[in-house]
This record gives sequence, C-alpha cells and structure tokens, in this order.
Amino acid sequence: MTIKKDQQEKDNFTRRTFVKMAATGVGATTMYAAFNPQEVLAKVPKKWDMETDILVVGAGGAGLAAATEAGNRGAKVVVLEKMPVMGGSSAICGGALSFAGTDMQAEKGIKDSNELLYKDLMAVGENMNVLALVQTYVDNQLETYKWLKQLGVNFINITILSGMSVPRSHNVKPSEVIKILGNAAKEKGARISLGTAGQRLAMDDRTGKIRGVIAERRGKQISYGARKGVILTSGGFSRNKILLGKFAPPIANAKVMAGLGSHGDGLKMAWACGADLQDMPYIKATFGFDLEAKTITEDIAAVFYHGAIIVNKEGKRFYNESKSYKLIGDACLIQTGAMGFQVYDSAIRDKRMKADPGGSLNSLEKRERIFSAPTLAELAQKMGVPSAALEETVKEYNANLDKGIDPLFGRTTLVASFGKPVKIETPAFYAFPSTAAILGTYGGILINDKTQVVDVFGNVIPGLYAAGEITGGVHGAAYMTGTSFGKSLIFGRIAVKNALGGK
Repeated sequence: MTIKKDQQEKDNFTRRTFVKMAATGVGATTMYAAFNPQEVLAKVPKKWDMETDILVVGAGGAGLAAATEAGNRGAKVVVLEKMPVMGGSSAICGGALSFAGTDMQAEKGIKDSNELLYKDLMAVGENMNVLALVQTYVDNQLETYKWLKQLGVNFINITILSGMSVPRSHNVKPSEVIKILGNAAKEKGARISLGTAGQRLAMDDRTGKIRGVIAERRGKQISYGARKGVILTSGGFSRNKILLGKFAPPIANAKVMAGLGSHGDGLKMAWACGADLQDMPYIKATFGFDLEAKTITEDIAAVFYHGAIIVNKEGKRFYNESKSYKLIGDACLIQTGAMGFQVYDSAIRDKRMKADPGGSLNSLEKRERIFSAPTLAELAQKMGVPSAALEETVKEYNANLDKGIDPLFGRTTLVASFGKPVKIETPAFYAFPSTAAILGTYGGILINDKTQVVDVFGNVIPGLYAAGEITGGVHGAAYMTGTSFGKSLIFGRIAVKNALGGK
C-alpha cells in the first residue's frame, strides 16, 4: 500500500465510521470491549411518534429563546423538558445580563462598546476562550438586548460585577424573563412538553446526521423527529456527582445552587456521538455565598468588589480580591473549613448599600448573617479568628495602599480594571462568613460560531446544535457575570437561525 493511499484510508476513518463499525459489531471487541452502541445511540425509527421542524431539548433560557425565535420565523418547534416546570437554572440565576452599548448605559453616562466587552471577556477568560464564540457573543449581544426589551423584559438597573471594567450588568428578574419567553413561544405555536426527558440522540447510520431524539414520558418511550435540526439546551451537570468527579474534583462536594434538572443529560447524549468538549478544566464554584445559602439572589454578596478584603480562619488574606469570584472560589475551598470572611468597614458598607439599597447585603444584615463590631479586635472575637492576626492583616493592607502596592497578591483595582482599593479604617467593622457554591458548570459541548456541535475530529455533527450552559468556549478560564444567562439567550436564537438555513 502506498503512503498516500494509507493516509487516505486513515482520513476516511471518521466518527460515523466508528459508530457504524460499533453498531455492526465489526472491530468493537478489539477497540472498546465495553462500548455498546445500543446504549448510547438510537436508530432512526421507521416512523416518528411526532415530527417537527426544530426539536429543542431543555426549556431554560436558551431553549425558550430558541423556541421563540423559531416561532417568529414560522417554523414548527417542540421543546422537551424533563422537569415539571420551565426555567431550569435560568429561572433561579442572579438575573444579570452582560450587554454593552445600551441606551441604559448611555443615560447614565457609561461609555461601553463591543471592543471593550471583547477585551474584558478575553481578559477574564485568560485568553483561553474560543475566539470565534466570544466574537459571536459580542456581535449579537446588543441586538438581543433590544429584542428582550421589545418582548417586554424589564431591566431594573445596571451594576458592575465580576470581570467588568465598566458597569454593564443589566439586571432582570429571571422568573419574569422565563415567563415572557415561555408565553411568546407558545403564542407562536411552540409545543412545550413538560415531564419529558430526552434520553438518546437518533442518528442516521448512513449519513451520520442527527435526525431526532428518543425521550421518556411517564415511563413510555416517545420518538421525536426533527426535519431541520435538534438543539440541545439542557443545561449543565452541577447535580451529577459522577461527572463533577470526572471534570471538576475540587468542587465535587461544594454546595450546589443550580436547577434541579442539572444532571448533564444533554452533554452525555452529545458526547456519545462524538462531540468534543471545551473548558472542562475551568469549571469552578462561585465565592461570596452565605455558609447556609438557600437562594442565589438573597444569600450572596460580593462586598470585595467594593473594597472588602477576604481572610481565612487564620485571619490572613489568601487571594487577590479583584479577580473573578470563580478563581476566588477555588482558593476558598482549600482554606480551613472551605470558607473565608469578607472584612470591611462602614465606609465600604455605605457605598455598597447606596449602590444596591434593597439588595442582598441588606437582607443578610437583617437576618444577622454578618458580624459587626466597633473594633477589629472585637470583630475577630465574633469571627473566631486570632485578633492579632486580623489587626496585622488590615494594618499591613492599609499601609501598602499608601505605597500603591500589594506585595502579597498584586491587587490594584476593585474589580477587573475598575476602581481603586480603599482602606479599611472607619468604624464599625464588618465580616461576612462566605463560601463558594456551584451555580453552573460553564464548560461543555464544543460548538462553532453557528452553534453546530463539533466532534473530536473537528468535524460538524450534522443536524445537531447546542446553546446555553451545556456548551463551552465563551468563558475560558473564568467567567464574567451575566455572560452565562446572556449566552443562553444569544446563542439559543443563533441556533435556530442556522438550523433553518441561516435565513
């Protein structure tokens, strides 16, 4: 055999070839003795129980945005949701959406742009992001903001949060967004089937194209065909201990505050037919939660982005407080008791309260989740940390601010590239005992800028699209607040556009 012919035969061994060989038993024992294609892929039935243009798996933000867009384009759409209600993790998220160049920013004199947003996304992601996906987010974010406003979404205010160099977190009530999208999708004819769990993708073994999904409803299997495409929007795997153990062992036992259906069903379905994965090493928990947190909106406060420092049970700082709360979360989980204290003074408290008077910090104080004292020594006693250590930590921190340096961790800003650190010196003093919790997994299926799922050989898996938390690539090493919910809405719409031929 010539070298050229040999190479051609190697090139022809694709994902489809492997699946077909496994399905027929040819070479399966030699290659992967445990691989059983009947368990991971379904055959296309002679007749579907139901057929539609667009089939969406998951009724969270991405799925409902996709369904609404499909309806607007005159396509028939079915949405499968295994839980008894819509929303998934989107319904209980913090309600931040990162948009740039909006009318709301202009009214407040905030100068933002696509270029600055792109720069910030790459900076917080430590340039590990997939460039094409970041660019796609940036190119489509402002139009999505306007689309949401046209649908009737109310944007409450704008704040600055993790990874932002200017305020661009456009805050909403997530449950209201879900309700608006759900109603809009139904008005356009979308069929949303609750209590219906997608189980396996159905692949045409001749072409390798994904043709539909085999699902389960009330113990009965139902086959759903998709004429134009299947879009996976089923969220992450925060509640799947096995997958967390595989991809993010350091946070496998962290507190989980994600949708109850976050078990990685869609990820496994795509993985089974060769989908590549992206950003899995960067899955992290979020720092800033109360030790007994129950909700995302009421039990988190990032006072460190307003000037607080973070100390451990030994009274010592352990990380740069201006960094992403994902990276701080990593550092927190290896401290004594997997926790840290946000320490600040009355000046910082007042600034934080003014920025968000009815926010979570106010709620946490009312529920006595935050310690306060007239002196640092008394505060340390309430915290259960050595008073001398805490006093020395604050004294050293303040002295270094006068010198314009932070020799321990290099903090020079409040958050990302915004703001200047301030001294902790004005009584009373406060400490908020905090830990890191899993809000989402943020890594997952690799897609291209058309949201087509890409396999491990770098090829598009025909007929299969994905959007939202189930995908990786936008965030990279860390996460800008508001880009998870944001990418769900943005990429959910893009998926439909491309599945329908890009029109």
